[in-house]
Amino acid sequence: MLQRYQNIMVAVDGSHEAELAFEKGVNVALRNNSRLTIAHVIDTRALQSVSTFDAEVYEELQEDAKKLMDQYAEKAKEAGVGNVVTVVEMGNPKTLLATDIPEEQKVDLIMVGATGLNAFERLLVGSSSEYILRHAKVDLLVVRDKEKTL
Repeated sequence: MLQRYQNIMVAVDGSHEAELAFEKGVNVALRNNSRLTIAHVIDTRALQSVSTFDAEVYEELQEDAKKLMDQYAEKAKEAGVGNVVTVVEMGNPKTLLATDIPEEQKVDLIMVGATGLNAFERLLVGSSSEYILRHAKVDLLVVRDKEKTL
């Protein structure tokens, strides 16, 4: 049986690993003639510790995220992906990327970059890809940097 993905979601955050996941996501979307959903989550958990709640900070973060997403969408279209959707959300990246966005966008494959956290860092903060693996209802592909695994 040949698995054909119709809507691939790539989670991006501007990191090198996310860039690798994006590149692989574009290639998988092209091979499957799929819709490519590019998702970015602004992590508001870190901002909640700021005592003075400044709306300008949120607006600036959203503007920066929109610019980043426009760049990713343009790259995907230049590569030949015909159907590109961008999603920017604010909140907890783990839950939004594992369940909320995939359900809203009817995603059937999630692609994320491996974070490269060491065991102690994973113990303290937990890996987003590990959380997604445990909670997602669709397939997950964790993209690794071959250079860092050698």
